[in-house]
Amino acid sequence: MPATAYLANLIAVAAKGGASYQGPTNIYLELCSDTPTSTVAGTPLVYTNYARVAYVQSDWASDGAGKLANTGAINFPDPGGGEDIVVAVEAWDAASGGTRLWYEILGDVMEVVDNTPSILFAPGALTWTVI
Repeated sequence: MPATAYLANLIAVAAKGGASYQGPTNIYLELCSDTPTSTVAGTPLVYTNYARVAYVQSDWASDGAGKLANTGAINFPDPGGGEDIVVAVEAWDAASGGTRLWYEILGDVMEVVDNTPSILFAPGALTWTVI
């Protein structure tokens, strides 16, 4: 997952001895139907049961070389109603609204249709690096 321009700036300022940055306790993962960039958010899915999923920051493990991966499964419930595709996942600092922190473009597009079983990312499926 690349960092957004917002997060990259916070990290750069902290690294040069400016204001320190402490990430939020929870992040909220959002499924996107189009491709985000470092400055433009993706389009979230819009379904009856869909919502961002909270994930505890401490549930990311470091490889010691600047890469983090999720240590537990991340489960999005059946969104209910309609059809769409998922091409990316974004991390936000709030359950709704808030500031986008990073994103990951998926290697394989996921199809979502009515009554789709839960969308699951296995441990290690999502990764994040600062660079």
